[in-house]
Amino acid sequence: MGRTAKPTGRPVIPIAIEDATEDLIFFEDGRPPRSPVIMYFKEYDIGRMAAGYVCLQCKEDLDTAFPEECPICRYKMAARQAEDFAKEYRGNAHIGPSTTLEQEREIMNYLREKKARDTGHIWTPSIVVPELKGWH
Repeated sequence: MGRTAKPTGRPVIPIAIEDATEDLIFFEDGRPPRSPVIMYFKEYDIGRMAAGYVCLQCKEDLDTAFPEECPICRYKMAARQAEDFAKEYRGNAHIGPSTTLEQEREIMNYLREKKARDTGHIWTPSIVVPELKGWH
C-alpha cells in the first residue's frame, strides 16, 4: 500500500482568481463553452503544491508529500500531480500595487498640496484638534 495523508487544517486559498479567456473549454454534449480560471496563490503555497503537500485538484493541505491519492477528492497525487503541475504552472505574477507604501504616501501628499494650491489654500501636514466647548 502507498503513502496515505491527512489534511492539516491549514487553508490554501487563492489570493486572486480570473477567467482564462484564451483557453476556452468546449463540451461534446452541446453545453456552451466556458473559460477555465487562473488561480494565484502565495509563493509558500505554490512551493507546497510543487512539493506534493497540497492537492492540485482540491487545494487541500496535507501532512504527507505525494500520497497515493488525496483523502478529500481522491485525485491520484503520486501518479499525476508532478506532471500536471508542470503543465499547469504558468510562473509567478505580481498581485497588488506596483508602488511601495512610501511612494503611495508621497503621491497622496503631492495630490493634497496640488489641491491646496489649485484652490488657493495652504496645506501643511498636521493634526487638527477640534476645540471642545464647555471643557475647562
